This record gives sequence, C-alpha cells and structure tokens, in this order.
Amino acid sequence: MLPIQRSVTCPWCRTYYASYPISPNCVNCGGPLPKASSAEKGEKPDGPPRVLPKKYINQVMYWRNTYTLLGIIFMVVGTPFILAFGFGLIFVGVGYFSYKQGIKIGNKKIQALSNGIATDGIITDISKDTTQSINGRNPFIIQYVFTTKDGIEQTDSITSWDDNNIFRENGEEIWVVYIAENPTISSPWPPIV
Repeated sequence: MLPIQRSVTCPWCRTYYASYPISPNCVNCGGPLPKASSAEKGEKPDGPPRVLPKKYINQVMYWRNTYTLLGIIFMVVGTPFILAFGFGLIFVGVGYFSYKQGIKIGNKKIQALSNGIATDGIITDISKDTTQSINGRNPFIIQYVFTTKDGIEQTDSITSWDDNNIFRENGEEIWVVYIAENPTISSPWPPIV
C-alpha cells in the first residue's frame, strides 16, 4: 500500500507544494515548513529574536487582517465624502479605529512569533467553525494547550483554512511560542496557515 502524499502550504509565504518537499524549509522564503506527519514535532524554534519574512509580516499586519483591511477601506471611501457631503468623517473615524485594532492584533501575533519563548504544546481539539464560510468551506478551529515557565497551563486557539488540518489529531505535539510577561499572547510554531 502506498503512503498518502500530503500537500503542504508554507505558513510564511503561502507557497503551495503538492507533495511534501525534501527540504524542511520553504524553497522561496527559507522559513520552516510544518511537519510532514503528525508523528513528527519538528525542530524547536531558535531563541528570540527570530527574523520573520517581511512578506509574512505584511500579510499579518495588513492583507490577511480583517480589521486593518476594513479600516483602510472605510478611510479611503470616507475621505472624499468629507469634502463632498461632510458626513464622511464618520467613515474615516470608524475606519481609523478599526485600523488601530487590526494593527494591535497583528503586533501581538508578530511579537509572539519573533520574541516568544518556545515551549511544548499539545493540540486538544480540532473542529470546523460553522459560523464562518467562504465558497462553502468552513475553517478549522485548532485549540492547543501549553505550560509556561512558571508552571501555569495556558489554553489558546487559532483559526485555519488549510485543508491539511484534517490530518491533525487531538494529542498531537506542537511547538508554541509565547510572551513570558503575557502568556495569553501565543502562537504555534511554525504558524498554522
């Protein structure tokens, strides 16, 4: 019986590989790829500060950040209405606060990935989020748990649209990076697409 060929998407630059490449790093950006199977935990992340690909930072901060994207759209649409009708200031105000919220959320994720302490984590639950849908597809909600250096157990979750998450299992070991001063800011390593 032939083994199932798993595809993989680079979490840093979104390069798609139809089958897992020989190299553990992405050919385009050099970032570490997710492990080939759930039996492999992968290599422990380097110590902080970690250099993240610029393209990935831009995606987290702007192009894949709903708050930031909506904020930019509202500000761009509202600006001409200020001059023409005067009520565009409402659009600009809502856009500005949405943009600021998106930047705050993006900074937390980047901070965890670049400056977080690495620790062992375990996936505790994988489920479909039926409250969201794009083209009939629902994302996965992946819940994980890790223990901080102070011995406190912390639970967090991430939403992912990657269909390869169907291969993940409860109890699967992963690396987690978190901010020591605020363990509620965490992320799996490498990030889950």
